[in-house]
Amino acid sequence: MISTLNSIVGIRGTSGANRLMYYFGRIPLLGKVMDDSVYSRHGLKKTFTVVAVILNILYGFLSKFAYLGLVVFLPVMLAGKELPLPQQYDLYLHVVVVLSFGVSAVSSAVILEPRRDKYICVKLMRLPADKYMHAIMTLRGLTFFIYFVPAMMVFAGEYGAPLWHGLLLSLLLTLWRTAAEALHLWIFDRKAIVLVKQTALVWIVIGAGYLLAYAPLYTGNALLDMDAMLFNLPMSLALLLLGTISAVYIARYPGYRNAVDAVTKIDDPLLDMGRMMREANQKQVETKEQDFTAEQLRRDQFAGKNGYAYLNAIFFSRHRRFLVEPVKRRLVIIGALFAAGLLLQFSTPDLFAKLARYLIGGLPAFIIIMNFCSIGERVCKAMFFNCDLSLLRYGFYRERSAILTNFRIRLLRISGLNLIPAVAICLALNLLILLSGETWGAAEALAVCGTILGLSLFFSVHHLFMYYIFQPYSTELNVKNPFFSIVNSIILAAGIICMQFQSTPAYFAVTVLLTAAAYMGIALFLVYKYCGRTFRVK
Repeated sequence: MISTLNSIVGIRGTSGANRLMYYFGRIPLLGKVMDDSVYSRHGLKKTFTVVAVILNILYGFLSKFAYLGLVVFLPVMLAGKELPLPQQYDLYLHVVVVLSFGVSAVSSAVILEPRRDKYICVKLMRLPADKYMHAIMTLRGLTFFIYFVPAMMVFAGEYGAPLWHGLLLSLLLTLWRTAAEALHLWIFDRKAIVLVKQTALVWIVIGAGYLLAYAPLYTGNALLDMDAMLFNLPMSLALLLLGTISAVYIARYPGYRNAVDAVTKIDDPLLDMGRMMREANQKQVETKEQDFTAEQLRRDQFAGKNGYAYLNAIFFSRHRRFLVEPVKRRLVIIGALFAAGLLLQFSTPDLFAKLARYLIGGLPAFIIIMNFCSIGERVCKAMFFNCDLSLLRYGFYRERSAILTNFRIRLLRISGLNLIPAVAICLALNLLILLSGETWGAAEALAVCGTILGLSLFFSVHHLFMYYIFQPYSTELNVKNPFFSIVNSIILAAGIICMQFQSTPAYFAVTVLLTAAAYMGIALFLVYKYCGRTFRVK
């Protein structure tokens, strides 16, 4: 098993090193020191392999902190911040049990998961299927436990619980997930069904599970006394016995070759998997015949325009589905939430008053809300697939003046569209707070509205800046640039961190608007300076 583990880690490390070297070569200035010859330099490649392994380990720890922090701890903190710590801890354990013990046990099964390295190791490198699975499941069990322990202990400590709670909960979760893996394998052996590929069932479990997990947050009481249920000797011994029996079943299972063949058919051709992803991405932004009305196809409707203004006018007219329809959907959602708030006022005034107080102090949450309200990212994808992908093959379209002209026209249009739901949010928010009778002066209303409108403009600039500087899309509409994902993740993380701040709306508004203005200034400067080099087909 040790030699098989070494082979698997070596293959993963080499693959990760190749990706690191490739993306390092794409970094401005630093990338110039690397050319294609670096792939043949054994010492350098070994260094990158070590770096790739270290980054993978760090990602393992950070992903668990992110999961417990964002999916479990943050919702409990926001919904139950007025509750005593023991009650919050019970809600925290409730969410962990439902999502990690329940939902993930159905939706995530490594043993029958289609993976690239499973295809490479078993199908291409000819590692014996049973040895590969024994090694990978051993590695999975150990890393799953080790990665979870620090996060579990830290968040247990946040509630004043003893640190051994986090350690024991990590062990119990590892044992339970081992049992779930064995159950997936048993179902495949008896019914020839790969449970994780039963999409309808999996999504039903996910939907019901998240509803069951978060519903008690609004009542303030978990469905069961999780503390007493989890941390007792009979439960620990039962899960230890179940996990041990499951591990023995996994170790002695004789049909791994069939199990690997069943799931690598999905990867087998990896090209087919790529085609499926490509078609799914393109379907999001492709035009349909019914999108074009007779009015939109008239030649004289843009008679007063010329050059790139004419080109963009045609594009925006013929792709209204990607522009107007998302805005309409957002307005419908805003209207529905406003109506729900009014209904709450008449039916449950006390709960409506609590909602109003949350809205008054919930300005930081609008960093996340306005990010999801922005239509910029989808419009950029539509612009690339339906316009820029073809025109970027011509030299005149890659000239800096042409790129900047298109950028300016598109920025104005996207900003105008994003401001529509932002204005609707401002109106709905102010009306609900005013109707609640809570203290709400002109200064607070101005601060909130200014922040929401400013964030709308910020995300308009952000998404277009990311498109022109990183141009992340390949011809298949896959995101190929990791820096695109990294910067987006940083923006999202900054929004989540801001939600922890407690300050007056005016102070928060000034801070956010100044930061956004600085970011937009830098973004516009970078587009002006570098767009001629970065905006291209990949």
